[in-house]
Amino acid sequence: MDLKGFLKENNGFPENRRVHISPCFRENGEEVLWELRAVSEEEYRRAAEGKRDKWAVLCMLSVVVPDLTDRALQESYGADSGEAALQEMLYPGEYMRLLEAVKDINGFQSRRRVWKEQAKK
Repeated sequence: MDLKGFLKENNGFPENRRVHISPCFRENGEEVLWELRAVSEEEYRRAAEGKRDKWAVLCMLSVVVPDLTDRALQESYGADSGEAALQEMLYPGEYMRLLEAVKDINGFQSRRRVWKEQAKK
């Protein structure tokens, strides 16, 4: 077995995705799409250490646009963190839509599909 495919330079993290999360955010009359990215396990573990809401941390790390670390954005929602800003920005259904998209880009949904297929056998 050749290990070349497992080397870091051959690791194919998913490309960033632009997704519909909420029609509430508009620019020039058009809905603004959110951009999401995949997060490494190490980055997630460091950020989630000691935090109660691990899914909120994963969402905050995965969102590229809007920039949830931007102080002006956080202040406009009266939030002290990216996680808190997200919770102020979105309705519950929109937050769930974001969470599902974040789970998908980070591999949770595809694993679930594989498990379902394996369970059917």
